Amino acid sequence: MKATNLKSTFETKKYRLRRRLKNTTRECLKAVLLAGIILTLGVAMIYGYNCVISLPYFQIRETVVRGCKELTEKDILSLASIRPSHNLLAINSEAINRKIMTNPWIRKVYIGRELPNRLVIVVRERTAAALVKKRDDLFLMDTEGTVFKKLEPCDDADLPVLTGCFNEGNANIRLLEKSLEFLRFLAASTVFPTMNHVSEINCHEVFGFSLFTDNGLCLLLGFDSYENKLKRLGPILADLERKNPEAKFLRIDASDPTKITVQRKNITRPAGTGDREKEYKT
Repeated sequence: MKATNLKSTFETKKYRLRRRLKNTTRECLKAVLLAGIILTLGVAMIYGYNCVISLPYFQIRETVVRGCKELTEKDILSLASIRPSHNLLAINSEAINRKIMTNPWIRKVYIGRELPNRLVIVVRERTAAALVKKRDDLFLMDTEGTVFKKLEPCDDADLPVLTGCFNEGNANIRLLEKSLEFLRFLAASTVFPTMNHVSEINCHEVFGFSLFTDNGLCLLLGFDSYENKLKRLGPILADLERKNPEAKFLRIDASDPTKITVQRKNITRPAGTGDREKEYKT
């Protein structure tokens, strides 16, 4: 009886082992087959990709550059270093982007493809808002307050010079933010003096902005309410022009728009005549 039970137990274990072995073998075959399929597909894809990028059909025939203002299309193409033999699908757009961004005038770059053979480069340049004096040098500053390059002889920058925002090369953030706000006002203003009349803007932590025009005016405007102050200046400047059209180099304190003080320094007068000051109440 015992011998029969032992034999039955042995047969059962043997059957279970054989079944597990078959299942394991079947799973191994499936895994090998799946790996083979993946490998075959991978090789086929690599081969297909290599075939596609070597087709003359996708070679770059034209490169279009858009958005240039300060720079030229030739400048951008020189930075990008793209050869006509390059395949449109194989170019490294990130590498091209990095090369173009080395020019300080460039703020952003977008690289696009127009199949089958056109590459499109769209650049967004910085807009210079002012020249900033740092130590003894002048630098270009954009409308976002970024000082992005030193002024060079080749730069055609007919912009006001911003002084007082940097001390020993370090920016006064509060004054810089106020200066950007003031520059935006001047750019949109139609009241004299507009941006094209301004030669220098001096910033002071306490006294605010002193604005120098290209015809000899020095306007002390302080902070804020610029439009109201300049509008009140209009009749005063007209009165001064009517009484003495040859008068130059006026220092006008309009920081308090209700009491505007004019100090006249006429360089055409003989030496020793002194300065004259007049107060206008508005």
